[in-house]
This record gives sequence, structure tokens and C-alpha cells, in this order.
Amino acid sequence: MKMEENMNMEERIIEAAKLVFVRKGYKATTMVDIAAEVGISRTALHYYFHTKEVMFEAIFAQLIGTLLPNIDMIMDEENTILEKLPAFIDAYLAALLQNQLFPLFVINEMNRDPAHLFSAVVKNISQIQPLIRLQSQLLDEMERGLLNKVPLEDVVSTFIGLIIFPILVRNPLVTVFMNGEDGAFDKFISRRKQLIYDVIYHLLAPYY
Repeated sequence: MKMEENMNMEERIIEAAKLVFVRKGYKATTMVDIAAEVGISRTALHYYFHTKEVMFEAIFAQLIGTLLPNIDMIMDEENTILEKLPAFIDAYLAALLQNQLFPLFVINEMNRDPAHLFSAVVKNISQIQPLIRLQSQLLDEMERGLLNKVPLEDVVSTFIGLIIFPILVRNPLVTVFMNGEDGAFDKFISRRKQLIYDVIYHLLAPYY
């Protein structure tokens, strides 16, 4: 029971820290801020996380861990990037919808302190191996003529923009265009999958 209580409290602290980091940024956030968000004392917070940096790394590892295992499984499949594309779209959308603070969290930290964010990424290089494998397959298929030779930064920015931007502007989208209806955003995202596929397919397919 004690272990379960500790895990529940750690999850509460991580969720609270995400909110505070997004609101104030990593540098401006203090352990007191996070403790107040959770509703516990600073001493109690230190029992679970000794430093703000340890907490930041735990948050980032959780968010990356939510996404990359699925990508690893997709990369294990013996088919082309274009054949894998629907699975990539499903995996990224599912992960981001479960962690809707992630895009804003990353964007804020990239603007405030990109070196700090990068250090969190490379601290455990094995975490990003699926992305390295994806990059390798993209480049290989471009060389073999299976894909258009498109700069990777164009592929990545187009893919990420199509997926992340609607999540960043979810509230105004729902309020202005969806009449504030419950479930309207989920229907929009489900419908949007085909649009994302079409755009990326047209960007990469050499015979289009």
C-alpha cells in the first residue's frame, strides 16, 4: 500500500510540475512553487524529488517514454516509410492527446533555454534510438528513389506542425469553430488524420 501511495504522489507531483514549468518556465520555477501546486510542504516534496532538475528529467523521460516505445515497434516492421505513415500519425496523436501539455512545455523550454532541453534529450541517448532509426530509413529510401529527396527539416517541421499546432490552439478552436461542444475536438482530430497523411504522402511520394 505504501509503494502505491508513493507512486500516486509522484504522479501528482509530476503533473503539478508540468503545469508550473509551462506557466513559469524551468528557471523561474522553484520547489516551493511546485509544492504549493501539489498542496504539500517543501520538505515532503524533497522526499520524492531532491532537486528541480531531477523532477524535470523525470517529466521529460515520462513524456518521451510515452511516445518512443510505439515508434520502436513501428520501426521494427518490414515495410516502407510511406506504409508506416498511418501508424506514425496514430502513435504521435495518441501520445500528444494523452499529454497535451507536452507541446507547450517543449516549445517554451526551447525558446527559454534550448541547451537545457537538449541536455535532457541526450542524457539518455538510448531513448532516442527509434528516431535515429527513423532518420536512417528516411535517408536510405530517399537515396534509393523510394521517397522524394526532401530536406529532413522540411519533413519534420511539416509533420510536427500538422500534428502539434491544433493541440496548442485547442481551446480557441473548440470555442470559436466548434461551439464549445464536448467531443468535437476528438472528432476533429480523428478526421484530421487523413489530412496529415495526405500532406506528408504528397511531400514524400516520388510518383505523386
